[in-house]
Amino acid sequence: MRQPEWLGSTISVSLFALLAAASWGLNEFLRRAQLEATVINPAGPNAIIENPRVTRSDVQGHAQYRLDARRILFEEQADRSLVEQPVMVSLASDRPATVMRADRAITTRQQNHIDLEGNVRIERSAFDGQPAARVFTSQATFLVREERALTDAPVLIERGASTLQGKGMRLDQKTRQLEIISDSRMVVPKKGQP
Repeated sequence: MRQPEWLGSTISVSLFALLAAASWGLNEFLRRAQLEATVINPAGPNAIIENPRVTRSDVQGHAQYRLDARRILFEEQADRSLVEQPVMVSLASDRPATVMRADRAITTRQQNHIDLEGNVRIERSAFDGQPAARVFTSQATFLVREERALTDAPVLIERGASTLQGKGMRLDQKTRQLEIISDSRMVVPKKGQP
């Protein structure tokens, strides 16, 4: 009678040890497979995010910008993101509200350099007695840390009832200045005209 109890205990302990070893082996296999799956993919994006809303804060934690888009394709190895239909909204309370839109954008340098392409529109709200301004161009670069937008492409600017056309533009959100680089033509309506 004693021998079968000992045999049964040995079989139970052996089965338990085998089950524990199999569980550990499966866990290691899955962990390593997951790590290999997160290795940077050189042939395409590492992540695709649908309908994202990203808010960027300053060093004090105050919201500075919000980015909405149809899709973001992130390529880690190239340190860039391809953004479809971006809409970037300034959230800083000490500056005029500004909205930037484009058909697509490429962000690089840890999302501090944004190249906007195709049907670029920048809209700045009225502030300090200045009328609202809208900028239309085919491409522009936005430098997030410097809060500046630049382009060498032709631009059309509507500021209140006035329009300004030219080639190249510099928009500084910090100083609230807008500059046309060359070939500028301005149309100012006569008093009494809309």
